[in-house]
Amino acid sequence: MSDNNNKIQRNLWENPWGYVESFFIGFGLIITGLFLEVFSTSKNTFTISYPYNVIFLVGYILLLFVLFKWFSNSQIIRWLTKVPASISSIALVTLMVMIMGIIPQVSSQNDLINNLGLNHITSNWAFLLILFQFLTCLGLISIKRILQFKWSNFGFILNHVGLFLALTAGILGTGDLQRLSINVYENEPSWVATDAQKNEVELPFAFYLKDFLIDEYNPKLALVDNKTGSIAHNDGKNLYLVEKGETYFFKNFEVKIDDFLPNAIRFGMRYETVNEIGSPPAAKISVKNIATDATQTGWISSGSFRYPYESLKISEDYSVVMTIPEVKKFSSDIDILTKEGERISTVLEVNKPFNYKGWEIYQLSYDDKMGKWSDLSVLELVRDPWLPVIYIGIFMMIAGAIYMFWMGNKITKNQ
Repeated sequence: MSDNNNKIQRNLWENPWGYVESFFIGFGLIITGLFLEVFSTSKNTFTISYPYNVIFLVGYILLLFVLFKWFSNSQIIRWLTKVPASISSIALVTLMVMIMGIIPQVSSQNDLINNLGLNHITSNWAFLLILFQFLTCLGLISIKRILQFKWSNFGFILNHVGLFLALTAGILGTGDLQRLSINVYENEPSWVATDAQKNEVELPFAFYLKDFLIDEYNPKLALVDNKTGSIAHNDGKNLYLVEKGETYFFKNFEVKIDDFLPNAIRFGMRYETVNEIGSPPAAKISVKNIATDATQTGWISSGSFRYPYESLKISEDYSVVMTIPEVKKFSSDIDILTKEGERISTVLEVNKPFNYKGWEIYQLSYDDKMGKWSDLSVLELVRDPWLPVIYIGIFMMIAGAIYMFWMGNKITKNQ
């Protein structure tokens, strides 16, 4: 009986390779990649850009065709087109993605994480090698189904080719991805942007900022502890919106807002509305001590980069202050000036980009110190020429899923 079991049992690395051998190879690729990370002299992200990425992609696809067409009987090619190789590579890619989700993808104080490159998984050699194995399996299986084409396999082909395109375009496209920022000042054309390394990049067009606009919420009232300088607790309600005529209660004090001026400066004993750069909001308030029935009146202001803030001391323990207004939204009214003499007008808002000749133009920030008087708008420009290829791959996967669903329903109805 034992002799029969020995004959049935398959030895390790015996043809055909199964799941055990596949995971051995996969972990071997990961360990090799981690060694490359540790001993690599350059810690820069590995990328290739146009035209080398296009040449690489075409050459890679041709190589897969050649390998399948003329070397399909070899042990390694047969293994790469089988389920164990695909499943093991998918499992290990998933493992690397899980590590990426657990370990922050930023510079770490842990030397082991930094040396193994676990804080930049997407450009880690271990991840790239196991992903390369998965793409090779995917490509060879797709070629196999294409060369043995049947309409029943059409959905399968769309799914696999689409995934292959989306992944390879996402990896190879990183070298051509441009993410720039540019400072644009009112009434001045700007065409020189900077990248993440602060290198200057001259754009093929210019920006002209006609106006930078900020909408703000009204400031808020707060009761501050004079000893600590912190906002006093008030039964969970510490801040109140400043609106003329409103009355609020802070501990034993009744605070009424007699007047509110969005833009004002002090003239003697009062504030007056002005249309001047840096003029902060101000409010006249009446504070009644409920315990003693004593009332006092005064002005408070949030201040600005140009004028100091002003608070009202209402007791030895507390003062009433006005917070700096929060920004509701900000936008840039710009013109895009081309070398051909075109002038394209648009308004940029946060999360509402404008697309121009492959560039996604975003409203990024402004001069925080100047606030609503900022004459500077910071824009972000993103250009990814491989994005259409990624979209094509995604749409192919969707089409493949729809086709297989339709074919499944058709077969069910015919039964």
